[in-house]
Formats: sequence, C-alpha cells, structure tokens
Amino acid sequence: MPSPALAFCASLAACALIILVGCRSTPGLNPQQVEGKRLYDDGCAHCHEQNDLHLKKIPPDLHGLFTKDKLPGGEPSTDAEVEHVLTTGKGMMPSFAYQMSKVQMEALLAYLHTGMRDEQNH
Repeated sequence: MPSPALAFCASLAACALIILVGCRSTPGLNPQQVEGKRLYDDGCAHCHEQNDLHLKKIPPDLHGLFTKDKLPGGEPSTDAEVEHVLTTGKGMMPSFAYQMSKVQMEALLAYLHTGMRDEQNH
C-alpha cells in the first residue's frame, strides 16, 4: 500500500496533468514576429493606434488586416500591396522605403499576419 505522501503526490501530479492537457494557451510570437511587433510599436502604433500626433484624419486600424479581403483603401489584402503602401506611402502616410530593410519589412508583415491580438503578445 502506498504511503499517504506518495498518494498525495500522485494525485497532485494527475491534477496538474489534467489542467495542462485541458488548457489551451495561445501561441506566442516567434522571433520574427517579435521584431515586427517592435517595429510596429516604434513606427506605426503612434499613428494607427494612439494618434498621439493628433491627426485630423485618423489612420486605419491595422488589427486583423490580413483577415479581410481588402485593405482600408480598397486594395487587395496581400503582402505585396501592404509592402507597396509602406514603400511608397499613401495619403498622409509617408514612405518608409529608406527606413526599413527587407528583413524588417518581412518582420513587420509577419507581425501584421498575427492579427495583432493582445493575447498573442504574452
């Protein structure tokens, strides 16, 4: 017959296993997406989320950008089109062609593809 302490430890381990198996955690960001988040936070969020420049025309929300068929301007929601907007600018948005490397552009696109849900940033 197992000792009470051993039985308690076995019960505790079984409970922990049930909790872990039953719990679905949201996947975290991969290293490329983390870099994309940093770039977004440094260069995009102040207009597209916080509007701390107090722009009269508020830039579009980019959350879920790739879950829609079209970009806010009506263009197809594709990597190529988002990259085009970033490199040429559009409306009040300046071009970022000389401020981002290809690797940085890919990281930003990877982050935008996450949908940018808060729970993914944990």
